[in-house]
Amino acid sequence: MGLFDGIDQAEVFERGRYLPPEFRGVLEVKRTISKETKRSGIGFIVEFEVVSVERSGKPDHELSPVIVGQKRTWFQKMSDKTVAFPAVLAWAAGVAGYEAHDKAKIEEEVASGLGDILNHATDNPADNDFVGALVAVETSQITTRNDREFTRHDWIPHEDPEEPEPRDAVDDISG
Repeated sequence: MGLFDGIDQAEVFERGRYLPPEFRGVLEVKRTISKETKRSGIGFIVEFEVVSVERSGKPDHELSPVIVGQKRTWFQKMSDKTVAFPAVLAWAAGVAGYEAHDKAKIEEEVASGLGDILNHATDNPADNDFVGALVAVETSQITTRNDREFTRHDWIPHEDPEEPEPRDAVDDISG
């Protein structure tokens, strides 16, 4: 028996390319996945393509290493739903064109039925109504209560100057 017998049965190991802290830009949703991971348990994963990067006048050596056209990933561990559900809801609300401070509108117009929409999206990772949606994001480095570094994602509706209103993905998805 050779060292590599059975390699044709192995799964390719995938690791996400996450957004760094202090990033601000626009992302296009490419896939939505639920996956059991060895390290973090089940996770909700969104794969994006970077559409634009805000350059904010910083010197080149201080700019985010993210460039337009790159594939990037957002991972949300689902083991603690008191943390996971608000984070996923904030992402879905941003995609749907809602500001995070519009909590009452988000609860009324986005949260209702979102579970079914997300289950459909993870059952059909590359063919669902999130795919193709644009969302802006701003990341920042925070320290958790456990003294661990964490990259926070603040999802912001993408406003295209060519379009009079942000895309209403919730209507598209539930439509």
